[in-house]
Amino acid sequence: MTRRRWWVVGGLVAILVVAGAVWWGVSALRSPSPEEAALAYLRALESGDPEAVTTTGTAVSDTALTAFAGTTSTIEDAEVTSIRDRDGAVSATVTFRLGGADQEARLTLTQESGRWAVDGSGLGAITATTTIGTAVQVGGAAVPVDEETALLPAVYRVSAAPASLLTGAAEAVVLPGSPTAAEVAAELRPAATEAAQEKLDAYLQDCTAGGSMIPENCGIRLPWGTEFRAFSDVAFQVERFPGVTLTSAAFTADDGILTATVTGVGHDGTTRTVTYRNTAWSVRGDIAVTADELALTVW
Repeated sequence: MTRRRWWVVGGLVAILVVAGAVWWGVSALRSPSPEEAALAYLRALESGDPEAVTTTGTAVSDTALTAFAGTTSTIEDAEVTSIRDRDGAVSATVTFRLGGADQEARLTLTQESGRWAVDGSGLGAITATTTIGTAVQVGGAAVPVDEETALLPAVYRVSAAPASLLTGAAEAVVLPGSPTAAEVAAELRPAATEAAQEKLDAYLQDCTAGGSMIPENCGIRLPWGTEFRAFSDVAFQVERFPGVTLTSAAFTADDGILTATVTGVGHDGTTRTVTYRNTAWSVRGDIAVTADELALTVW
């Protein structure tokens, strides 16, 4: 082949390469059609990747994205079966498999700045309840109970929260445009009693710091009135803190041992000091389990 022919062939190849690059660039910049936008959304759901979902243009909350990152399983075999345009209202009928069953949904698409994207119809919603606590863990996100929370379509493990204190879980299949409910039968772990004991010990430690008053809501009752006209000081010594027993909403704490030394003025007007020892020191109260801790309220 002559040198001139090599130049001609080389020039044609270069032109084809440039033309292909231009076509690819124009295609990448071209706004997807409604069908392509719906299919892109489905593929993102199949991937289980929150970032892939955000690139489709569908508005999704941080909570939904965090939950999606911990989903149990995602949709499979998703397809767009038809597109309908009625006076500018565009929707896509889609099919997929989720939760061991074939599913069908209709997704509405909107156009913004020339780009089609699936709107909120592509999301589902969950309302969770639990026997203990104010929140549950859905996938990777903490979600309040008794409130509807929008989520991406997927199968989620709904767990009692916090997992360090509670056990119990349920499975929820979230479908586009549909609400679902999840009921979690939660139970206390042994660690919950340990956490409650630590909190109560700290609370009672403050109660027994001593001073010129007998603290309220500490289970401390002293019969000083039988021997004193008034008292000026009380000093406590804790021999044993009351031991905690929990129920789902309350606690009891019994069998503590507390010594109190009271100084004051006796009924005869003289300075008097008396020591009282309680071998059945006890307190009662309520418990509340939030998304990340256990709180006590002592009566």
